[in-house]
Amino acid sequence: MVLTMAVDLCRLTTRTMNVNAGHERTSKARIIHQIQLIRGITVFAITKIFNEMRICYV
Repeated sequence: MVLTMAVDLCRLTTRTMNVNAGHERTSKARIIHQIQLIRGITVFAITKIFNEMRICYV
């Protein structure tokens, strides 16, 4: 009985760790995606500003 409970607890712990690791990977992927979006938007905005400045001074 005690051995069965210990095995069940071990399985539950392992399952919980796997679920947490999955959430952690998902969170990291979301953060990386957001950073990439921000970088893309920033580069686009800076390029647009410089292009407009070049048009004004030509």
